[in-house]
Amino acid sequence: MDEQESFQGNYIQWLGAEFKKINLVATIIWFFGIGFQTALLVTNPITWQAIITYLATVVGLGCTVYMMVGAPINGLLGLISAFGFITVNLFAHHWWSVVDQIIFACAIDIPLMMKWRTWGEDFGAKVRKLHLKGWMVTIAAIVVEWIILFQVARILKDSQPAVDALVLSFGATASVLCVMHVSNTYTLWLAEDIVNVILWFYALKDGYSPSALPMLISTLMYTATAIYGQFFSIWHKAGKANGEVALEK
Repeated sequence: MDEQESFQGNYIQWLGAEFKKINLVATIIWFFGIGFQTALLVTNPITWQAIITYLATVVGLGCTVYMMVGAPINGLLGLISAFGFITVNLFAHHWWSVVDQIIFACAIDIPLMMKWRTWGEDFGAKVRKLHLKGWMVTIAAIVVEWIILFQVARILKDSQPAVDALVLSFGATASVLCVMHVSNTYTLWLAEDIVNVILWFYALKDGYSPSALPMLISTLMYTATAIYGQFFSIWHKAGKANGEVALEK
């Protein structure tokens, strides 16, 4: 990936330039998601929770499509959607999904907003890729996290303790790798998205959340962006170009 220089205009001009970075695949995914969510909203009772879910899913999908094309505007979109997803998961009693959203916002969204002018500088040179040792450490960390989080979730009477604990195990670890500019982050996000599909499938089946169907559709869209990011994003290309680098810290 070519090196990027810091943006010289103001924040509003930067937002306009960032919005234009979306590619055809990302546009198709986002607009398909918007259309589907709009159809669900207008064909069901419109409540305040339905509106919050709609806004969170639409803006959240925008966050993921801009993330997969490497545009740091996903920080602003992610922070906005995080408030909605926190509300939705609170009412569904998905306690660890709430924590996952908070971690993502603090580790990725807010820093991206603070470094909006310089985040893209020399992006390709910063990206690294896990090798075998790094993967072993990562997997071990996820397993340990899940065991602990699952036990706590049972005490807190989480609606889906095993699945929700796995959401945070993958999500928190992925956020750490993203901060460290590790391209394999998308592998963990893909795993987290699949687990989220399972989480909201059970929420829909068991009927304990009115947001279950739009959230299920949203997580399926997230999975599509993660698949694209895994194999075609600038993260993947930069990681492949730089080769495998061990994580010593």
